[in-house]
Parts: sequence; C-alpha cells; structure tokens
Amino acid sequence: MTQPPDGKPRDRLDELHIGQTASVERTITAEDVSAFARLSGDYNALHVDAEFAARTEFARPVAHGFLHAALLSTLIGMKLPGEGALYLQQTIDFSAPVFAGDRVEARGTIESIDRETRVISLKTEIVNSKGTVVLRGNARAKVLRLTEPSIQRETAVMAPSRLLEGRVALVTGASRGIGRATARLFASHGATVTINYLNSETAARSLRDEIVAQGGQCEAVKADVMRSEDVQHLIERAARHDRLDIVVNNAGPKIIANEFHRLGWDDMSRAYEAIAGSAFRVSQAALPFLKTAQGTIINVLSTAALGRTSYHWLPYVAAKSALHAISKNMAQELGPHGVRVNMVSPSMVDTDLVASAPDRLRQMTISRTPLRRLATVDDVAGAILMLASPYAQFITGENLIVSGGDVMV
Repeated sequence: MTQPPDGKPRDRLDELHIGQTASVERTITAEDVSAFARLSGDYNALHVDAEFAARTEFARPVAHGFLHAALLSTLIGMKLPGEGALYLQQTIDFSAPVFAGDRVEARGTIESIDRETRVISLKTEIVNSKGTVVLRGNARAKVLRLTEPSIQRETAVMAPSRLLEGRVALVTGASRGIGRATARLFASHGATVTINYLNSETAARSLRDEIVAQGGQCEAVKADVMRSEDVQHLIERAARHDRLDIVVNNAGPKIIANEFHRLGWDDMSRAYEAIAGSAFRVSQAALPFLKTAQGTIINVLSTAALGRTSYHWLPYVAAKSALHAISKNMAQELGPHGVRVNMVSPSMVDTDLVASAPDRLRQMTISRTPLRRLATVDDVAGAILMLASPYAQFITGENLIVSGGDVMV
C-alpha cells in the first residue's frame, strides 16, 4: 500500500480489472545481444557469429529468445500489475525470430483476478514492428500487500516528555516494523538506542541516520541473535558505556502457515530458536548490565498464541507461548535483583510479517475488533515505551495486550 494525499492507504489490487492492458516497447540492438551473451554465457553461434548465421535459413544472427522475453518482466514489474508485483509463472511459445534492430512490443491483458490470493492471470504476447507475433504465453503474478509506512506523530517527534532521558536501550530486529517504530520512539524520548539488524543493513542505517538527524543518539549493529558469539558482540556494543537499561526482544522470523501433518520437527525447532532462543541469549548476555542498572526486559509476543491460538501457525504460536513462559519465570527470578520482565502481545499488526495474510483474515480481524482496525507499529511501540518508562516501576511479569479490544482477559 502507498499513502495518497487524502491519507487513505491505496491498494494496487483495487486499481486492476479484467480486460485491463498495458505494453512496453524496446528496440533490440547488437549491443543488447552481446551483453545478453556475456550475462547468460550463451554464445551460440546463431546469435553471435554473423558468418555462421549467414549459412542458416535466417541469413543473419538471431537475438536470444529470452532477451526479448525479458520485456515481459518489465511489463509485469513496471506496468501490469506493476507496483508490488511478484512474478509467479510464465509460459512461452516462441513463434518467430527477432533480429538486432527490430522494434518489439510486449503486451499484457488481465484475464482473471483472485482477490483472496491476490493473484492475477494475464495473456501475454510480444509483436514486432510489422505486427508479427514473435512470442505468446500466459503469466501469473501476485500483487504483494505493502505495509503502510509508520506514522510518526508530531507528539512523538517533538517528545514533550522525555521519559527515557539518560537510559540506554537495545532493540533487536529494529530495521523494520515494530522494532523500527520502538527504536525511533525510544530515541525521541531521550534514550541512547542500539538497533540490531541481520540482513536489512540499508533500512537499519537509514533509521540510525534519521534518529541522529533529529538530535538522538543511535548505533546500528549487525548481529545474528541466534548465534551466541554475535549476541556477545551485540551486547558489548550496546553497553559500550558500561550501561544498559532496556532490552526489547523483538527479532523473529516471518510467519509460515502450514497444516500440522505437513510440518516437521525442524520447523518447530527453527521457530523456537528464532523466537525463544534469541530472546533467551540476548537477555542472558545483557543480565549483568541490567542488574547494575535495575533495568527492564520487554519481550514482544503475540495474541496469536493466546486463547485458541491462530490456525496453521503452530511453530510460531508454540514458540511465542514458550517465550511467554520463559518471561514469567524470568520475572520471578530476576525481580529480587531489581530487573523487571514484561511482555507485549499485539494482535495482527500491519507489517511485512503478515503481508501474505489473505484479505479475508484481515477483514475478519478488523470486524471483530471493537476499535475496527488493525494495530499499527506505533500502537505497539507506545505500549513498549510505557513498560520501559518510570511509570512501570512496579510492573513485572505482565503481558500487555495491544489488540484494540479483540482479546480481553
């Protein structure tokens, strides 16, 4: 989704209809043929040797079929469906040759739209300047759901109440989604923040630069929180001034839905390692600093692990449930040392972790939620800030549910 001027999120799927067409054009050059040969390693003499090609029925070099077929990728990714398109399938029937100097046009027409799966089917063809069809086929593409950008409210930016002044915080999985919103909010309230990331270096660095540009203190640290040596390095960087007050365990994998009989124990193990294992390692490594600072740990859970739990999400909900139990046990054991351990359980949040959730599930969640919308990353970040603030000094072992009333205990 993108954000138009009227402030309402725009879904690209709503702009598509059966019969809609689009096209792209390109002149195939000799340089294109040479470049394709280098990239693909296909130096078939029919394509690159004029003398050889002259002895064939074509009389001159023929461009690689997949060179002009690549225009279909341009068509799908840039035109139809365009923004947020994931190419799923393409059939190809080459019906005529293409030569250097030919002007070709790739055309696509939507034949069907499955709004539940967000998959569209298209008839595709490529024609040359003489109107000859040189390629026919059918394509399938999925219109990915783009999460809404985090709305940074003016009150958060101006930070009229610097709740975390002088505190040092670590947020894992902070390059996007809930972690990103939390790190930004913490920094706006005076905390020195370390944002942890694994793969999304560009996103993490952009957040760091944004925080610093607004006068905050922030460092981005790459670390795999499933590896003990990486976690040790992360804690050393986060507590570089011999202080660490707040740890937010937010890192976690994308949710993979599957039926029980299709799961293997490896699926369960990976989820436990990524969710419970990472929080365990980070919390344990940070504990000496947290004891000294009388600090706090906040673990991000999910309402999907509460009540009847979410259908077909067994590895995810089992791992979140395990982290719930771990958190309560830690709260009991670490309380006498002055370390508080709390949890935040949001309902469905509009992030990339649930971008593949079907519209039916999203609308069902909205319809049963008293506040009639999905949670945003800012909603969850606000709850985490409350638990990290001085106003929560006598709260530990608590699971704060952020569900707009969808889950009531």
